[in-house]
Amino acid sequence: MVPIHTHTHPRAPRHPSTARHHRWSAVVAAAVLLSAVMIGGCASKPPASLPQAQNTPRQEETELLNMELAAAASRQSADTSAATSEYRIGPGDVLEIAVFQVDELNLTERVNGRGTIIVPLLGELKVAQKTAAEIEQTLAAQLGDKYLHDPQVGVFVTEYHSQKITVMGAVNEPAVHVVQRPRSVLELLSMSGGLNEKAGYRMYIQTINKNPETGNIEPQRLVVDIKQVLEMDNTGPLLNMILHGGDSIYVPKAGVVFVEGAVRKPGAYPMQGETDVLKAIAMAGGTEFDAKEGSIQVLRPDAKDNQVREVDIKAVRDNKVPDLTLADGDIVMVRSNAFKKGMYGVWRGISGIFSFGYNVTPVR
Repeated sequence: MVPIHTHTHPRAPRHPSTARHHRWSAVVAAAVLLSAVMIGGCASKPPASLPQAQNTPRQEETELLNMELAAAASRQSADTSAATSEYRIGPGDVLEIAVFQVDELNLTERVNGRGTIIVPLLGELKVAQKTAAEIEQTLAAQLGDKYLHDPQVGVFVTEYHSQKITVMGAVNEPAVHVVQRPRSVLELLSMSGGLNEKAGYRMYIQTINKNPETGNIEPQRLVVDIKQVLEMDNTGPLLNMILHGGDSIYVPKAGVVFVEGAVRKPGAYPMQGETDVLKAIAMAGGTEFDAKEGSIQVLRPDAKDNQVREVDIKAVRDNKVPDLTLADGDIVMVRSNAFKKGMYGVWRGISGIFSFGYNVTPVR
């Protein structure tokens, strides 16, 4: 028998890069298959929805308050005729002066850095911190005294440049506003984006007003309850209150007490745990030497009876009487012998507005 030989050709070796390619293809195919299975299994189950953030009652109240502020501000901006009469002239403003039937005396003049303008026949005239009506009276008196018989003078503000009003604190857009026409308190709050969610509902206003006792133009500070002001009708004085250049609004966060009068650092202070009158006065730097410590007055504006409570902190220090625990927004008034009637109009007068007299230090 003849043996049969089977000839087998040797197998060509596989190139290394080709082998790696096939292994990676297998891995990718497996990953795609696994993803398809997972997607198919999850398709029948809708993704869980994320929990929706809900406003707190205070946030909702603040949003409603901001809507009321914007509405009131819009009503005011439509009619500024009354506000214009209260506008006080400052450097950079442009005045137009007209003298009836005397065209030579008509002029348009920009107020210089000294707060003056040059008027024919009269020379340099101080106009800063005066209203247009007051300038009219001054011009009519001086022209009538020397040059004209019963002159009729009109003064108009054609450009507003001098007025910068600061709005700071717990508002959405704190800023220094350069106003080119008279602006009310509520307009300025609206221009600053309204209150933010941390705001309290009282604000500090520092302004310049005429002291009814002396007739002088002097600084004055007010603590204003925003909610009560918005409840007033359109004749409410704060609704028509116009701020001037250099005035300021400060809205503290909720959880503050106000300390005013004969203390070293009047202002709004955050409550630190349980805050009593003695602690609040300490935060304000302590009393001045002429303070009447035996009759510290505390006003709680939210109280229905609007009652003023008196605290003798001298007796409190001696442990003879208990101190008074303060609530958010309480106003602590430390009177002094030099404060004349204690304070001008405080506790009495307009609901929601608490005035702290004149010749006071700026809000800190």
